Amino acid sequence: MLAAALLVTTLSLGYDMTQPLLAGIVTDLSTSRGQAMGVNVFTLFTGQGLGSLVFAGALGLGLGRALVLFGTMALLAAAAAVPLFRGEVPSVAAAARS
Repeated sequence: MLAAALLVTTLSLGYDMTQPLLAGIVTDLSTSRGQAMGVNVFTLFTGQGLGSLVFAGALGLGLGRALVLFGTMALLAAAAAVPLFRGEVPSVAAAARS
């Protein structure tokens, strides 16, 4: 039971750390705040819906294998993100806001 609580807490922390970054990335892409937040919400809910569907399909392999597959895909996505976003720097507008 403790392991499940720690796992859920870790996943929640990961979500809480990425959500503000997604909002920041999206708002820097557009000068229209409405359009930027629309893209943000679309991305968020599409990812949650598709992720749930894929995970439900993977449950046919068994819960343990589905969790390993999910974790592996998350690690691969994180590894791919590092070189893709390494060159990112704050925009002039973001620097002026802070």
